Amino acid sequence: MDSKVIPDASRLEFQTICDWGNWVYIDLLTCAVWYRNQVFPFDDMFDNGGLKDDPIQAQQLVNSLLNGMQDDRTVSDDSEEHPLVQVHNSVWRRLAKATPIGMTFNDAAPVAPTNEYSRCPSQVCKGYERLLGEYPTLDEMLTLRRQSAGVSPLFALVEYVTAYGHKLRIPDSVFETRSIKEIERIGIDLVLLQNDILSYCKEEKEGVAHNMVAICRRAGMPAQMAFDHIGGMLLSCYHDWYLALADLPSWGESIDSEVQQYIRGVQNVVKANLHWSFRSGRYFGEANEEVRKTGIVTVQPQSADVELSIL
Repeated sequence: MDSKVIPDASRLEFQTICDWGNWVYIDLLTCAVWYRNQVFPFDDMFDNGGLKDDPIQAQQLVNSLLNGMQDDRTVSDDSEEHPLVQVHNSVWRRLAKATPIGMTFNDAAPVAPTNEYSRCPSQVCKGYERLLGEYPTLDEMLTLRRQSAGVSPLFALVEYVTAYGHKLRIPDSVFETRSIKEIERIGIDLVLLQNDILSYCKEEKEGVAHNMVAICRRAGMPAQMAFDHIGGMLLSCYHDWYLALADLPSWGESIDSEVQQYIRGVQNVVKANLHWSFRSGRYFGEANEEVRKTGIVTVQPQSADVELSIL
């Protein structure tokens, strides 16, 4: 997956991105069987692990992560920290070291999105608490998921690699334009929507409540209608993508060229996630190729499916 996101990375940059990815998802066995039986050590703790219903412990872990992201570039002793915190700190120090001279560490490209992602699990826990006893709407859940999906740090890391290897320097003002923000928003939505379609069968068995397909089915949609509805949201994203591209302003030939490199990086993230979903065994196991060819999956029946079959 990482090689598709950053195909032109140097060896050191590629290692840094892979290490960050392994912090989120890691193989249960060895690198030789990388595409089998993967787990997401950080992500899964909040989805279906020990922190799923424990916002206090979740916040403590998030605080430990944030402590390692202070603007002092110092190397503190984290030997007593959770192993995931140690891995995160190691990656963070490498990003700090690569920050260009004259740039404040917290102004570095990867800092804000990664900082935001590290905070998000506790925010999402609080969001679920606010929705306790109520079924969240798609819009409510989409807002929460955009923060917790872990996609925006990949966009920033793509910029870090491109900037480090190809001297990409995009002014901050460019990232504040409506069209660039829209392109990033669409990229995030594409990843999380296609992920929820592909991961639904696995997450249905685990009782994961925040899957977008699951929300549609809880709202009374039969299974096929729920998948079609999320598929329609994907199609809307494609439409919005081309509108955002058409709305891009020009900043001059030099900056425009670098912006196009960044946009290709966003596209690579989306494509890499889809490619990984069918290469890993996380969602379909040995049925990967069959599902990819047929587009058919088996879901657990619910009342709406029974009512539709009667009609």
